[in-house]
This record gives sequence, C-alpha cells and structure tokens, in this order.
Amino acid sequence: MKKSSTDKAAAKVAKVTKAPKVSKPAKKAPAAGDEVLQERTGKLIVRDGATVLKIFGPEYKVSDILNEAMNEARAAETGLPVPKVLEVLKLREHWCIRREFVAGKTLADAMAADKRHLDRLLAQFVAIQAEIFKKTSARMGNLSDKLDRQISASPLPRETRYDLHVRLQGLPRGTALCHGDFNPSNVIITPKGDWRVIDWAHVRLGDPLADVARSYLLFWLSGHVAAAEKYMALACEALGAQVPDVQKWLPVVAAAESAKAEDQKTLDLLSHWASVVDYV
Repeated sequence: MKKSSTDKAAAKVAKVTKAPKVSKPAKKAPAAGDEVLQERTGKLIVRDGATVLKIFGPEYKVSDILNEAMNEARAAETGLPVPKVLEVLKLREHWCIRREFVAGKTLADAMAADKRHLDRLLAQFVAIQAEIFKKTSARMGNLSDKLDRQISASPLPRETRYDLHVRLQGLPRGTALCHGDFNPSNVIITPKGDWRVIDWAHVRLGDPLADVARSYLLFWLSGHVAAAEKYMALACEALGAQVPDVQKWLPVVAAAESAKAEDQKTLDLLSHWASVVDYV
C-alpha cells in the first residue's frame, strides 16, 4: 500500500527528532544537504518536498502553536508576500505547522557572504520593513499590551519594571503591522529577486519605532554592533524619525526581551539596556 504524504512526513519527523531532540538547542548548524533547514531552542524546521514543517517541542502550548499559524495567515491577508500556511497537524507526538517552501537565500546569509555590500543589503532590509509598516489589520492584538506583559514577567528589579510600565504608557500604541522578530535571517530573497518574510509568530500592531528598536537590539545581541548602528540610521531616515525617538523604546523592548533570555550574558546585556531610562 502506497504511503500518504502525511505518513511520509510523520516518518521524517520521527527521524529528525531523534537527535538532536526538539526540546534542546542545536549545538551546530546542519550540514549542507541535511533535511533540517534550521534548529532553534525547542523547534526544528525541516523541508518536506515542496513544503516546510516547523516541528515544536513538548514545552510549547498548543494554543501558542495555533496562534502562530493564525498570525501568519492574518499577515498574509494584508497582501504581504508571506509563505502560505497549509495546515497545523500532529505527527509522532509533535505538533507541526506546514508551510509552502520558498527557495532562495536569507539576507543574513547574503550579508555574511558579501560584507562589501553590507550597506546595500541593509538598505534593502530597511525598505522591506518599511513596506510591512504600511500594512495594518483589524484582527491582531497590540504590541504595547504584549510588551507590558513581558515586562511583568522579566527578571528585572521591581522598581525598574515599575518605571518601564509607566514609560510604556506614555509611548504611542500605533496601528502599523510590526513583525516582532524582524532580522535578516527572517527575510528570504528568491532567485528572481523577490522577497518573502517568514516567522510571524510575534506579529502585532504597534508603533513602527518599537519594532525598529527590537531589530536594533537583535543586531547587538548577535554581535553585529556596527551593522546595528548603520541599521538605526537607515531606518530613521526611511521613517522620517530621529534616533532619540527609537531610543525611547529601547529600555522597554530590552526589558520585554529579558523575559525570555536564554543565558546570563544575554540577560546582562538586556538588563543594561533596560536600565538606561534617561532617554529624552
């Protein structure tokens, strides 16, 4: 009897989740030609023919997985080039989201391979983010509410958390579509030169400068400090903003990010940013 595509996918999930387990972070990047496209803490992303399976570890709530798929569907409904969500399913005790596969190279890979053209690639990165900010949706939650909850869950001192809650209340809520994890590894450039943005799990509506602040911090956390500063300048120019406008968001965004810091070094850096509350 011929196996169905679901049976084949289940067998593939069983194979790739044996070692390493999805519930543990990857120790090294997969070799070229491996079925695993990406490994993150608690997640594996695996190619399955013309589709991609995002496989979640047992620590993920089913409601969060369903919400991620819903967020991506809603982002696609705005008209942005988002890979289509095809189904949410459970295979061999692992919940998965199946999406269409997009061939191409991420901007992160392009930047690493061609440092001479970093400025051009950063400009492209900013232009894509600006296109996202032009969209909105009546069916998504607000970023400020999410940041408020994350600050409450952060390990920062109570006094610092209180100051940041107050600061957040004075910042604009906004209605622009904010990706929530906009970094070069989430932007795919296809062989035709088109772009696709992936991983919309954290998308919300909010002030674009809050999303810029997070992208800036992500460059910092990855050790690309010079790129972070260039990105900040380009983003402010594209949005008609000033650097101090973004800096007002940095302590709030850093505090929210500290709620899920995975190591002490990251937590220390985020705590430093969160404690800088004298931006005007």
